Amino acid sequence: MPTEEAPLMFARDVAIAAERVDTDNWFDDFAAAPPSVSEALALGTRREGGLAMVRSHVPFSHFNMVLTLGCPAVADAAAFAAIDRFYAEGGVTKHWVVINDHSEPADLEARLHTRGYGPAGAWDRVILRGARPELWRAHAQDCESVTAANAAEWSAFLLECYGMPPPIAHWLHALVGRARWFHALRREGGRPGAPVAMVRSLYLADSGWAWLGIDAPVPGVMAPCFDDDQKVTAHLLLEAARAGAHSFVSDIELPSPQRTGPAYQRWGELGFAPAYLRRLFSRG
Repeated sequence: MPTEEAPLMFARDVAIAAERVDTDNWFDDFAAAPPSVSEALALGTRREGGLAMVRSHVPFSHFNMVLTLGCPAVADAAAFAAIDRFYAEGGVTKHWVVINDHSEPADLEARLHTRGYGPAGAWDRVILRGARPELWRAHAQDCESVTAANAAEWSAFLLECYGMPPPIAHWLHALVGRARWFHALRREGGRPGAPVAMVRSLYLADSGWAWLGIDAPVPGVMAPCFDDDQKVTAHLLLEAARAGAHSFVSDIELPSPQRTGPAYQRWGELGFAPAYLRRLFSRG
């Protein structure tokens, strides 16, 4: 049920709020990068009205993404011109656009095709409105918050999982202890001192919405690590709720058309429900 902190919202309003915290996460992430890292990776962000975009020389979609086209940014000729200009200025040859079931206008996908974009996958957005600590405590077992003491293990694990170069560790370390950010890890079998098995992070916005990501391995994509991920996620949810979070958003990166399977089950046990499909398109 909606609470005073998480009032009833229409579906498109929820999508706009969820995409906003996702966007704010990436903009804060980019802002945290040390100057040497930012320069080496050619990091860039831009907002033009409601349109938000990030770019870099990191060849992953998340780092070269148009985040808000059609939800809520108006998808008109001016928006597409701004997109082309932003990536051309950064020398980025390939970028992605994410749209969702609530993006407008209804023919936005066709407009993307006309401009040379092709389908590039999908993510299923999962959302929870209202904190559910009674559900989370049963799952938040044998996990550690990331601090200066274990940050090196955390960052090394992320770099290995994603095949990232060592300098990105400096960027990751800049997020440890940064305001609004929470990070957690779980070791193999939950045993103290064992190798790291699962990590995830959470960003908490002023609005009380929180985004969950920077997960490794990606459940269902890199490894069948659903139980470990659920425990790490529950640990982060409890920390965020204590800090004032009331709404939570993440993605299932290997969607099921029937919305069934271990990923959906684990998120559901934490109180989340699938809300809308996010579809990716790329060009370049």
